[in-house]
Amino acid sequence: MCRKLFLLAITVLYASVLFAQKDAKAKEILDQSSEKFNKSGGISASFTLNVKHVKEKVTESFDGNIQMKGNKFYLSTPETDSWFDGKTQWVYLKGNREVNVTEPSQEELQMLNPSFLFNVYKKGFNYKYVGEKTDIKGKLVHEIKLTPQKKTEMKEMIVQVSKGNLLPTIISIINKNEINNIIYINKYETGKNYPDNIFSFDKKKFPDVEIIDLR
Repeated sequence: MCRKLFLLAITVLYASVLFAQKDAKAKEILDQSSEKFNKSGGISASFTLNVKHVKEKVTESFDGNIQMKGNKFYLSTPETDSWFDGKTQWVYLKGNREVNVTEPSQEELQMLNPSFLFNVYKKGFNYKYVGEKTDIKGKLVHEIKLTPQKKTEMKEMIVQVSKGNLLPTIISIINKNEINNIIYINKYETGKNYPDNIFSFDKKKFPDVEIIDLR
C-alpha cells in the first residue's frame, strides 16, 4: 500500500511539473494583464454581449458599459443597471421598476463583472496557453483557456488578450447548461478617477422604485 501511494504521489508530482511548464506562457500573460489592470486606476469599457442558447440555436445580443475600480463596478445595459461596492450588489430592473439587493458569491460575480478575470485565475482555475490568433478586428491576440478546478456551472472560459495593451478583447464563458456568454470589449479607457459612491445605489435618484432586500 505504501509503495502504491508513493508511486501515485510521484506520478501526480510529475504531472504537475509538466502542467506548470506547459502553461508558463499563459501565467506570464495573465500576470502581465493583471498588473496592467491593477495599475490602471479606474477603467471604463464598452462591450457587446452575445448570449448563445446552444440547444435552441438562438443568440441574443446587447451593448453595455462598465466602470470598474478594483473589485467595484457599475454596469449598465438596456434592461438593467448594476452597482457593486465590493460587498453589496444592487440590480435595477428597468422594466419592473424594482431594485434587488444581494451579497453575491464569487461564482455569481464571475458571470457579472469582467474585472474578476484579472485576478481570479490566481486561485481556483487551471489555465493553458492556446496560441496567437487574429481577433475579429484583425488584431493579434494571445488566446488562453481557463477551466475551474471545482464543479461549477462554468465549463471553461476562453480569453483573448491583446498583444498591444495586454487587456482582454474577448471573454467567452462556456457553461454546462449550454447557455454561453461571449463578451466583446469594444473600447477601454484607463486612468479614470472614480469616486466610490458611483458603485453604490443612490435611492434619492430613484424615488419611485421598489427595493427588495434579498440578503
